[in-house]
Amino acid sequence: MASFQYTGTREGRSFSGVIEADDRRQAITLLARQGVQLQELADHTEESSGSGSGLSLRLGGSKKIKPRDITILTRQLATLLEAGFPLARALEFVSRQESTGPMSEMVSDLSASIQQGQDFSSALSEYPKYFGNIFLSMVRAGETGGILDAMLVRLAEMREADEALADRFKSAMTYPALMMGAMVIALGVMFAYVVPQFATMFEDMGRALPGPTQILLNVGDFASTWWPAVVAGVVVAGAGFKAWVKTESGAFQWDRTRLEMPVLGNFMAQFAIARLARTAGTLLESGVNLIDAFASAGDVSGNRYISHIMQRALADVRHGKPLAVALADAPVIPSLLREMIALGEESGQVGPMMKRVAEVYDRQTRETVSGITSIIEPFMVLFMGGVVGMVVIALLLPIFEMSTGGV
Repeated sequence: MASFQYTGTREGRSFSGVIEADDRRQAITLLARQGVQLQELADHTEESSGSGSGLSLRLGGSKKIKPRDITILTRQLATLLEAGFPLARALEFVSRQESTGPMSEMVSDLSASIQQGQDFSSALSEYPKYFGNIFLSMVRAGETGGILDAMLVRLAEMREADEALADRFKSAMTYPALMMGAMVIALGVMFAYVVPQFATMFEDMGRALPGPTQILLNVGDFASTWWPAVVAGVVVAGAGFKAWVKTESGAFQWDRTRLEMPVLGNFMAQFAIARLARTAGTLLESGVNLIDAFASAGDVSGNRYISHIMQRALADVRHGKPLAVALADAPVIPSLLREMIALGEESGQVGPMMKRVAEVYDRQTRETVSGITSIIEPFMVLFMGGVVGMVVIALLLPIFEMSTGGV
């Protein structure tokens, strides 16, 4: 099979990419089926990366495909399939709605694969960066059971809820980060421009300075002399921490430490448990067995420590122990989750019970975000005012002493 580089237009938009075919005639036929008006077709010597689909489009360009784009695609396909559209036609419709770029090219590639008789799950598997194991498993189950539209609806709901939860987490962290950044900038300006001017004035005074003022000047002198080393140290420490967190043991220890933080630790635990419960509930309602559902849910909870606890409990489940009992002594796992699992195991309704747990913790995260924001805002203002105020007082103390001595 040969590879051909092509350029062309479709619906007034320009396309370029690589297509695999037995010969030029087949390549032209495949492109024509996709509605591409061919402008140029040339031999391509590089090996195509998507040989399984018969049509491989290189996802180039400056615009990247974001997780939210995949969620929107999932929702669009779910809506179209529920409305009675065949899958290939639904993909073509979505492709026409997308602007030129990697997203449009990927959807066009998926549409081509479906028209050539490939299963949707197999076509999606060629994009593991965007469609993970859970996504593929649910699509595969939907295809097998003839309920692909219902599975896509569940996937869309799960992804939308996860994104809403992540947005709340980001909103809770954004304000403190911005305030800390503003304080660092303010202090940097003071030490770079204000403190040196006062230092020169104090030297001309020729008298002993108050302790706070002398400490401030020493700090300012150190910062102005050694700031490259300080910046380099911060960068190295940050890079080292990032590298450590990427290791298996580092990620495990950091995730465990985050759960033990005051205030924020409880919020992060709620965030992880909500994702775990929602994913497990969705998978169980989709026909996945309990062990595989909770194993996958632990992996996507966003916390390695919680995932480790879940995997250890599932090992006991494989030996015949109920999951609720296996989690009885597990740290971090809240009693509500254990009790709802126990009720679900007794009634055979673990999936719906997990959905209810997710709703509870979703509500708690919203309340926690509001509480953290209401506490952090005045605290950060007072903290910033206090730090800047101490710097100003330290600079003005010698002037006050001179004024008092003069009187």
